[in-house]
Formats: sequence, C-alpha cells, structure tokens
Amino acid sequence: MKNEQYLIEELEKIRNNDYRISNHCHYEIAKQMLQHIGSVNPYLRDDLIYSTFSKWIKNNVFTTDELREFLQICIDDQHLLFGLGESNTDAVFTRAFSVLIIAVILLKHNEKQFIPIEELELVKENVFLFAKSEKDVRGYVEEKGWAHSVAHLADCLDELAKCYDINENDLKALLELISFRAMESQNVFDCEEDERLVTAVHSILKRNVLTSEAICKWIEQFQDVNKTGDYMTDYSIKINAKHFLRSLYFRIDSQNEAVMATLTSTLLKLNRYR
Repeated sequence: MKNEQYLIEELEKIRNNDYRISNHCHYEIAKQMLQHIGSVNPYLRDDLIYSTFSKWIKNNVFTTDELREFLQICIDDQHLLFGLGESNTDAVFTRAFSVLIIAVILLKHNEKQFIPIEELELVKENVFLFAKSEKDVRGYVEEKGWAHSVAHLADCLDELAKCYDINENDLKALLELISFRAMESQNVFDCEEDERLVTAVHSILKRNVLTSEAICKWIEQFQDVNKTGDYMTDYSIKINAKHFLRSLYFRIDSQNEAVMATLTSTLLKLNRYR
C-alpha cells in the first residue's frame, strides 16, 4: 500500500493537470484511493480522493466493469460496513466516504444502466443496513474534517430512489429509513442533514409511484416524537422532526393539496409556540 504522502503528491499532480493523467493508470490509482478512503487527513480524504474519484466517474474515465468492481469494494466490510455500530471513532470516515462514492457510481448507473439487478440488490441491502445501524452522526469533526454520515447517506438514498429497478416497496422502505434518520435522538442536526434528506424525499416523490395517501401516512408518523421517555432525548427527536418537516414544506409540490395539508397539520401539532 502506498503511503498517504505519496498519494497526496500524486493526486495533487493529477488535480493540477485538470484531472488528466498521461499513463492511463486511473484504475490502479483508484484502488489506492479506496485503500485510503477513511484517512483522518481531511485534505487527502475530501479534497483529493473524493474530488478525484467524483471527477473521474462523472467524466467516464472508468469502464463499467471497473465501476462495478469499485462498487463491490465500497459496500464490503472494510468500507461501508467497517466498524458499523461504533460511535466517535475514526471508522466513521471510511463508512461515510464509501457511501458517498457509492452515490456517485449510482449516479452514473442512472445514466447508463450498467449494474445488474442482483448486484443492485446487494448494494441496496448493505446501504439499508448502514442506514439502520450507523451510530456516529457527527457532522464536522475538529482537525479531521467532515464525517457527515447522515448527509452522505442521504445523497446515496437520493440516487437509489432514481434507479429504475427500485420499486414501490423499495421507495416506501427508503421513506422509512429517511424518517428514522431524520428523527435523530443523539443530538440536534446542525450541518444541513435535514436538507440533504429532503432532497432524497423529493426524488422519491418525483417517481410518481407512491399514492398521496401513503405519503400522508408517512408524514403523520413524525408526530410520534415521544419515543424514549427521556425528556432531552425526545426533545432532540422533536427538534429534528420539526426542522426536517419545515425543510420538506418548502421543497414539496404545493399542488398536492392533501400532502400539503397533512404536512401543515403535522407541523402545527409539533409546534407548542403557536
């Protein structure tokens, strides 16, 4: 494995050359980047590895077979599932940036349709597991940069929602995962996680698969904020629910009167100062 300083120098050269390299070794460098995707050096992890990977994927540098290989690496137990269930450890950077690479690969899949259904099912299964089990919800970490596991998850759920093979039941499951993550109990989100989650909801609704009745029923569950019996924990859930629904209010199709009415009434029930 190449050390981090070597990789920084190589990626800086690539960035300074407008992300072009002359020796066509994108694949080899990409494998090195995946080995260091969880670096605690924010400059390497975010400014160089993620930015380079994202540029190359969007610019069609990789073959579809290479992207499928990277996708399988990203969802494995050394990446997306690495240290899953831990909190306040550096493993979160590996998970959070792996799910972000998954999101970019899915974005390309939604353009080209190159991931077979059985592989997409495995991706969905592991992303859902990550969504349900992630305990480290820190946003920005001093000296180590963005962890942002929930925001990065939201970006991935957004791309999953756009996949042609994601059906009605999957979309309902996505909404349930979003409400679960939006009603966070550990702390009040302060790094725009609510906005990123709403973007995923917007993509789900744009599929025009779910009925207004199903959407209204999903919104109404945000009234259930007294989940734990602990005052401050439930207070965090309530604040996160209100922030999320307010963000959703300004992004949803206002022509759907039933959904807007349900959204308004749910917010009013959560607001004690009215």
